[in-house]
Amino acid sequence: MPTRPFPVDLTRLLAPYKGEWVALSPDETRILGHGKTIEEALALAKGKEEGRPLLIKVPVDEGAGFVLI
Repeated sequence: MPTRPFPVDLTRLLAPYKGEWVALSPDETRILGHGKTIEEALALAKGKEEGRPLLIKVPVDEGAGFVLI
């Protein structure tokens, strides 16, 4: 569950992973895993963090932002 009650801009954190699935730490501060599929991202994230990672598909479009609400 997100720990912040306000929108979080993830642009810088997710920029290197355009077009990939990313598993974020529950506190939304670290990349736990990434890959072309959800399964790849989850496999890399497994065992790195307590709790369930947040999953996001990072858009390829340069104009897209990365904001979780």
